[in-house]
Amino acid sequence: MKRYLKISVFTILVLALVVSFAIAGCKTGTTAGATAKTMKASDVTIGYSVWTMEFTFFQNLEKGVKDACTAFGFKYTMLDQKSDATQMVQDMNTLVNQKVSGIVSTPVDPGAMAPAVQKARDAGIPVVCADIGKSGPVNALIISNNFNGGELAAEFLAKLLPDKATAFFGLGNLKPQWTYARQRGEGFKAKCDELGYTIKSEIIVQNASAEGGYDTMQQILSAAPDIQGAFFTSGREATGAANFVKSQNKDIKVVGYNGDPEEFNAIKDGILAGTILQQPYLIGYKAVETLKEILVDGKSYENVEIPAEVQLVTPENMDAIAKDILDKTGNSAFGTQ
Repeated sequence: MKRYLKISVFTILVLALVVSFAIAGCKTGTTAGATAKTMKASDVTIGYSVWTMEFTFFQNLEKGVKDACTAFGFKYTMLDQKSDATQMVQDMNTLVNQKVSGIVSTPVDPGAMAPAVQKARDAGIPVVCADIGKSGPVNALIISNNFNGGELAAEFLAKLLPDKATAFFGLGNLKPQWTYARQRGEGFKAKCDELGYTIKSEIIVQNASAEGGYDTMQQILSAAPDIQGAFFTSGREATGAANFVKSQNKDIKVVGYNGDPEEFNAIKDGILAGTILQQPYLIGYKAVETLKEILVDGKSYENVEIPAEVQLVTPENMDAIAKDILDKTGNSAFGTQ
């Protein structure tokens, strides 16, 4: 009897170990326990490699990174990729050679960054991507909740156009290679399907510009002249689409995505019905917050995607949101007036 009892206990222990290792082996894209080494905040230097400082979006993102470094007592340095993938890789390598404690990157070309990310990780430097995308062994990616943004756009159009029997929609989508941004259109389609609305025409915008949006809206209306609402998954394209609608004296509600100054002005002028606002300041702040958890708190992140909240901007809440943006970043949501 004792012999069988010993075998049973041994078997249970073995099974418990097997299950434990199996669970640990399946844990991907999640946080884990403490790392072996932590740093004092005063010893931490964060290096930021930004796509470009030319546009307001990235200026606000950089402000979030910088403010978080100040709040946590970190030193800070920034390098501008100037929208050049080669410069992006050089900047990452420069930050590694400078022996910064952690790197935040907003990559102009995520697919080209993997070797530089590997070099940083080999040097013991954690890397967090702030928006756009990632490749290589990054610790985390902070990215707008794009799927939810598409859902918000569909819900807003449904509220404006409650008669789903006659309110047909159009969709100006992004190219397939924009993996994360494409989730905006997926969220829109899923919510339209859930609410019982029909998307009569979906066309990919080939030219990522206001002119491209203008042309794509013309194509959508040629294919489906009876639509009453449209969602364009990027800001400049949305303003171009709304301007085509205006040129045709049609009453079609157009919703954009980004929260660019062009969109805020188009909403103010009654051309654009609304937009889904990304929050670059929040994305930048969260990126440094994540590095703080890794470097100071000893938390482990590997290939984790952390969503950043998006907001619906309408004529009713536009001024309050613009004030919040100005207070946080010093930049006007309406651009230079």
